[in-house]
Amino acid sequence: MASGSKSARLALFGALLAAAVAWLPAQPAAPPVVGKIVVLVDGSPAAGDLAGLVSIEPGDVFSRVIVDRAVKAVFKTGLFADVSVESSGRERVTLTFALTRNLTVRRTYFTGFKVSTSRLKEAEETLRPGSIFREDLLPQAVDELKEALKGQGYFQAAIQAHTRRDPNYPRVDIYYRVTSWKRYRVASADIRGPVLVPPSDLERRMKTRAGRLYAPAVLERDIQNLRDFYAAIGYPRAEIGLAAEDFHEDAGTVDLAVEVQPREKIVVVINGAKVPVKLVAPIWQERIFEEWGLTEGEVRILNTLRKKGYVMATVKGRIERSADEMRVVYDVVPGRKLRINSVTFEGLQSFTAKAIKDALVVNERVLFFSSLSYDRLFALPREIEYFYQTHGFPDVTAGLDLKETPKGVDAVFRVFEGAHQTIQSIIFDGAHLFPAEDIARELVDKEGGPLFEPNVQRDVGIIESYYLNHGVRGTRVTSRLKPAAADTVHLVFDIEEGHPVTIRKILVAGNRVTRAGVIEKEIVVKEGAPADSSLIQETKRRLERLGIFSEVRTDEIAVGPDEENLIITVEEGERNYAGIGVGMETSDDASLALWDNPYSFRLSAEYIRSNMLGMASQLSLVGQYSKNRSTRAVVSWTQPYLFGLALQPSVLGWIERENRTDFDFDRRGGSFNLTRPLGRNLLLITTLSWSRTELLNVAIDESEIDRRLRNYATALGSVSLVWDRRDDPLNPTRGTFFSAVGQVASPVFGTESDYWKAYFKFQYFRPLIPRLDFGLTTRLGLCAGFVAIPERFFAGGSNSFRGERFDRLGPTDDAGNPIGGLALFLVNAEMQFPLFTPLRDLSGVAFFDLGNVFSEIRDFRIGGLESALGLGLRYRTPLGPVRLEMAWKLNAPDRRGRPLFFFTIGNVF
Repeated sequence: MASGSKSARLALFGALLAAAVAWLPAQPAAPPVVGKIVVLVDGSPAAGDLAGLVSIEPGDVFSRVIVDRAVKAVFKTGLFADVSVESSGRERVTLTFALTRNLTVRRTYFTGFKVSTSRLKEAEETLRPGSIFREDLLPQAVDELKEALKGQGYFQAAIQAHTRRDPNYPRVDIYYRVTSWKRYRVASADIRGPVLVPPSDLERRMKTRAGRLYAPAVLERDIQNLRDFYAAIGYPRAEIGLAAEDFHEDAGTVDLAVEVQPREKIVVVINGAKVPVKLVAPIWQERIFEEWGLTEGEVRILNTLRKKGYVMATVKGRIERSADEMRVVYDVVPGRKLRINSVTFEGLQSFTAKAIKDALVVNERVLFFSSLSYDRLFALPREIEYFYQTHGFPDVTAGLDLKETPKGVDAVFRVFEGAHQTIQSIIFDGAHLFPAEDIARELVDKEGGPLFEPNVQRDVGIIESYYLNHGVRGTRVTSRLKPAAADTVHLVFDIEEGHPVTIRKILVAGNRVTRAGVIEKEIVVKEGAPADSSLIQETKRRLERLGIFSEVRTDEIAVGPDEENLIITVEEGERNYAGIGVGMETSDDASLALWDNPYSFRLSAEYIRSNMLGMASQLSLVGQYSKNRSTRAVVSWTQPYLFGLALQPSVLGWIERENRTDFDFDRRGGSFNLTRPLGRNLLLITTLSWSRTELLNVAIDESEIDRRLRNYATALGSVSLVWDRRDDPLNPTRGTFFSAVGQVASPVFGTESDYWKAYFKFQYFRPLIPRLDFGLTTRLGLCAGFVAIPERFFAGGSNSFRGERFDRLGPTDDAGNPIGGLALFLVNAEMQFPLFTPLRDLSGVAFFDLGNVFSEIRDFRIGGLESALGLGLRYRTPLGPVRLEMAWKLNAPDRRGRPLFFFTIGNVF
């Protein structure tokens, strides 16, 4: 009995314990974590950095929020058209991201009709080459082409479009084929309305005529021609348009009607001065406020007269109306043509007249040129006011008074300076992340300096950039002025600081051929470092400078409150380039008469293969053939780095034949070059080369040529330093250039030449006044040792000394043949000036050349220099100026004042 009671108590206790446990609160389960991430791109495992585009890491707590954030970050890169995510597993989740890349349009092709392909390419808007391709956009692109074909006269065109995808790149080619269309002939083309002139005058200006095929685009050009015609005969507001377009499907013809409404005739008359009416006629082509039109015309006429020197001219406009005509009359009193004698100032207290003239580059005359143009004279009051405002005078006013004198006009600028405002202190309110003194060093404004509000706005941008360049995003900066003592203020910058951001990952996408290591060399920002905006932009610039990418894009994708991924997307450009050129050259550049100067055609061809082996290397093949001057073939290889060092190596091999004045030579050789940038404008170039030369057709006296140097080899080492601060290497107007080249040829490896050579060049360009440009080029060459004829210095011709023909300056043999020398000194001074204001690319030039070539260095003397003076014309082109020049050698009695003529492309070099 006792045993049974004990068992019952144990059973009851167990039941109560089980019930208590069941009633206890459940232990929360551990949250799932990301165990594995799989990234597929177009169905294949992601290669390279593409896998890193997903911002989730294994071990992160799994949630729909982080997946959604990761998908949005991938879309922000702009690389993908679709992103889908699948998850599997419960405690350790496997995430599979399937990314579908955007397709881009590489090329478009058109077949089936005879229409200019360029016209159709102009019509492409939706799917033009380089744009993102989507299948649903193809019908819209087809409609655009149909409209373009309709404009060319191909109506109701049926177009088939299909695409072909590049198997190696995410891009497609689109092929458009026109299978059918309908064309119409013009049955009649009537001109309706009060045409005011014989209809035949209008029909002659139209290509759309009866019997011809109809093209709406041609008709539109015809209508514009009619508008221009009516504007020329005094009806600038004529309304002309297509009034009827009746198609006859069965006959395949169309009847057209163009309606003309001439409106009122407008006659512009300028009395009292020779000013072209076309200067003000365009003002009245549209319906305008007549008072404004009169004032605008008066201003244009005054400006024209002032540019010609009629600075006291007055103009008054008026309108006279009759039934069908409006006469716009400008009465002009030009006064005398006056020269600016002097420029003076009144009211100056803070600056001297000289200081203002120097700051604004105001000089009455420079040599025999008038340096102050009349139009700038009237613009100077605004320039003076701006000068004062930048120095802290916000209320300055400047006016111009002209005082006529018997000899011309005196210009008097009356200046009221007003109060001078300065900055007592600069306060950074809210700056905690960086010391205030560090930010202040970057600003344009300084304590104690002048107050100029545009500089304050610039400083707002500078502060924002300072924060961006130190990895802080989201900073807002505003400015305000707080009054201090008399005429001084406290400059306060209110800074709402953002949050520091570091770069978690740097990911590169888009490179198919280019090796990752090549791109990594150009990336100057680092993972784990602050997101320095200036370094990110420098990375972009360095990648662009490689010359192998058609586009480089940098995107900053936030992956957390204080981290971001930097996505660098590159688009590799075309890797092949081929070109061919045909030109003409003379055997002597000193004559314009081709019949007196043998000439021949010059053929050139070039092939370039870029980004070789994915290393940003370039293989170049260049060939040139000319009967008169030179024939050569050059093969070269260049790449941006040498064994990972910041040295740009290049290897060249060449075969050439050059025809000089009194000898020819064949040469073949090769060189190895290293280029190292030493600064923004400074380059160091080192070269090792070997060549073999054979002299041919030598007209020079045998005594001038060593037998051993008729056929000789040269082993050469050289070092070059180039410092270039010109504003434009092809068309410089300001800046300096300096180069120094040292060469040593040693008799090693069985070579004959044993000499040293130094060559220095200095250029200086400066505008003396607007459009009056001074240029100076100085060259010095020295050489000594066992020197062959082709290695000596020669001068004469359009690019060295214009007082002599090509190579004719300096020593000669007994027969008068140039033999070159071991010392060279040349100076070319030029003054370039405008000729006609409307033709800004055309200018005149006056030049003075000084120099000579000497047999030995010891023969160099100032008294032995030759000189030449000349004039010419220059026309500026993107490839350098086209030069037409004539020069007189000043100490050439045998020429009796006869000039030499030169026609050249490019600057003196």
